[in-house]
Amino acid sequence: MVEAVMTSVLEEALRQASERIAKKITEGKKLTSTDVIILLLDQMNKRIDDTNKRIDEIKEDLRLLHQEVSSIKSDIIALMREKLKTG
Repeated sequence: MVEAVMTSVLEEALRQASERIAKKITEGKKLTSTDVIILLLDQMNKRIDDTNKRIDEIKEDLRLLHQEVSSIKSDIIALMREKLKTG
């Protein structure tokens, strides 16, 4: 819980800092090393978020696939049992 709040606070801080830096850029001002690092951190954070979303999607796809395979396995077992009884 604390981690989620901290993450949210950090994301908001990065967003606000990035907006401030973007304003500096549009005004033609030079960026400091700190400004560049903040922009890089913001981009890295966005990429991590995108990667986490893709991982969550893959995880759900895998869960559904596992259910489907389990269902097919059950069907095959039932068919084999029926075949053994009749044959």
